[in-house]
Amino acid sequence: MLDLECEMRPCPGARLGFSDELLTRAGRRTVPYLVDLGAGVEMFESADIVRYLYNNYGPGEAAIPWTLADPFAWFSTSYASVARGMAGAIPFPNARPDNPARQPLKLWGYEASPFVKLVRERLCSLMLPHIVVPASRGSANRDTLVANTGRFQVPYLCDPNTDVEMFECPEILDYLEAVYTKPA
Repeated sequence: MLDLECEMRPCPGARLGFSDELLTRAGRRTVPYLVDLGAGVEMFESADIVRYLYNNYGPGEAAIPWTLADPFAWFSTSYASVARGMAGAIPFPNARPDNPARQPLKLWGYEASPFVKLVRERLCSLMLPHIVVPASRGSANRDTLVANTGRFQVPYLCDPNTDVEMFECPEILDYLEAVYTKPA
């Protein structure tokens, strides 16, 4: 909603991915955890993070939509997670243990896209660091994507570890599984 890029460092299964880094940094493994390097701010708690982002990178907390406020936000996100089988919160079978050490992949998309959501969940379950580049309607990032690729289509994945860039959710999911899992 605020058109901010962010680097995600997944912690599926509570003790995997970047969980140890989070424990060392913050003293616990609770997510979400925001690190705003430029401002020197770090914090837990979803509502506090949303308020901070709106006050510092948006129009102020008075403009926070009711869909991001509790109790609706807690209920809707919890229900969605359970309904989707905790996708992204459970490690992918045979995920390579060295995935967290990879360079962050870049995922272009927007939150409302079910295809982007599938890719984001897979990146999390594979414990791959990734940068989410918002490209919703009205975003300058959308124009950048078109300038770089010649079209607008999401999801769009850029993998600096292999120099692969690709569209299409099913192909991206197959690619991630082929490259970032070990044989059974």
